[in-house]
Amino acid sequence: MSFYTDDISNGYNWKGLERAIARLMGHLGWKNINVIGGAGDKGGDVIGSKNEGDQVKTWVVQSKAVSGDRYIGPKALQEAIDALSFYDVNTAAVATNGEFTQTARQRQIELGNNGYNLKLWNGAFLRALIDQMPSEHAGHRELRPYQDSIVNKVVSAYDSGEKRAFYIVATGLGKTVIAATIARQLWDKGCHKILVLCHATDLALQLEQGFWPQLTKDIPTSVFFDGLSPRNTEGIAFGLYQSLYGYLPSIEPTEYDVVIVDEAHHALAHGFRTCLEHLKPKFLIGMTATPWRGDGQSLSSLFGNPVEKVSLVDGMAMGFLAQVDYRILCDNVDWDGLKKISKQKLTIRDLNKRLFLPQRDEAVIAELQRTLKHIPNPRIAIFSPSIEHSNRFSDMLSAAGIPCAALSRVDKAERRRRLLAFASGTYQAVCAVDVMNEGIDIPDVNVLIFLRATHSRRIFVQQLGRGLRLSEGKEKVVVLDFVSDIRRMAEMIEMNREGKMKGAQNEVLYLKNGFVSFSDAKVEKFVNVWIEDVADLSGSDDEVKLTFPEGF
Repeated sequence: MSFYTDDISNGYNWKGLERAIARLMGHLGWKNINVIGGAGDKGGDVIGSKNEGDQVKTWVVQSKAVSGDRYIGPKALQEAIDALSFYDVNTAAVATNGEFTQTARQRQIELGNNGYNLKLWNGAFLRALIDQMPSEHAGHRELRPYQDSIVNKVVSAYDSGEKRAFYIVATGLGKTVIAATIARQLWDKGCHKILVLCHATDLALQLEQGFWPQLTKDIPTSVFFDGLSPRNTEGIAFGLYQSLYGYLPSIEPTEYDVVIVDEAHHALAHGFRTCLEHLKPKFLIGMTATPWRGDGQSLSSLFGNPVEKVSLVDGMAMGFLAQVDYRILCDNVDWDGLKKISKQKLTIRDLNKRLFLPQRDEAVIAELQRTLKHIPNPRIAIFSPSIEHSNRFSDMLSAAGIPCAALSRVDKAERRRRLLAFASGTYQAVCAVDVMNEGIDIPDVNVLIFLRATHSRRIFVQQLGRGLRLSEGKEKVVVLDFVSDIRRMAEMIEMNREGKMKGAQNEVLYLKNGFVSFSDAKVEKFVNVWIEDVADLSGSDDEVKLTFPEGF
């Protein structure tokens, strides 16, 4: 058995062929692999990069599935060349489970004579390559100690006859690597039908690709969404609960050996929970980076208590996440005036209006320019309050000499092209509303800018996590928060306190003094005093009334 299954090799699963090519490339050492095929893909189905000597070359592959005695002609080659130009990559390839016509082979030579680097991969070549390549993926990751601990606890729970397990691992700390390793170990124990459920198409595709490096080539994977049901053959199926929901009457409750739920905080939604209550696998696994729900419901009712929790602060204390220099911009507050007004018991909304005045875009850009003078090779991610603002601010930033690409309200192909340009350094910044929250990875950034207020702890932590991944030469991530509120400040100060404590316990010097800095020194004292009187300020509603703290 291998991931190049019969339905793919015989041309009956064109989507499967795209992903098999992506998996093959990753298995052999290509990096930054993405499956981009679909409507409006500009002729490309898979993109990736490869080290060739001392250079990194980018590739785009056009996938063509054929059945019977059909052959691939020159038209497919032109599509690949169009994709090469659109995505601005070095090399294009056409891959098929079948064969190319002689005319196509001749066209390849003509294009090569005109400077186009175009490869043709036929079915025999793909099958031979897969047969000969090693069982282990080139990108296989050795587990960190905390990852290994979680894997052992979850697999031990299965071995002990328990029915479920749950773990919480913050963004950037390898939640998917843990799940993939668990799946592989359970596969080796005979669990050959595994279902991975989530709530969004992009996330399902990202999960499948995230599992591949930990899987041997003999474990097939598949996806289901857009109303398709999961396959009932052996393998790991990744898909949406929304698609599964419509097929529940025809699915035996014991169909799957293992069910894994990602972003488990979504699992209490009615349709999602209905799916999980219908299925009766040998083992249920829940995982999430952000367990908080706005409605206050507990995930333990479905998944039990977590076997382990690894927070952002834990990750920083262990040295697996970047240090955070969090700067809250709230200068020129009239503290004396605030004291007088506050005797009337301000609500959180009233206080925020006086503490955190929205900054004009010109002032934001000026502050960013001052900050960038002290940051080598800045890579910037900006969270905007609206799509219109994202597009306008992107243009303003580019005009100010900081090339920026807006990611919202563009199709998948254009967004991917812009992300590739960001990764290559064409753009210094990317700007979006919410496409960077879940289900999409962006290249490591070292500057985050918050221009959008959010009162969701989950969304805030997801956004913060976009800058926490470690990379070569990256010492820290600088966060400029222009639209904070007192609840978010309370959240950061609590993380700061936890960081100091964990830093002291683990002798990690950079957390000794915490990781939040303020543009106005009075603010930290102000919030610290307030928190003494307000138990859970970070989760409070806008209309909660506050009394000005004594001692300030």
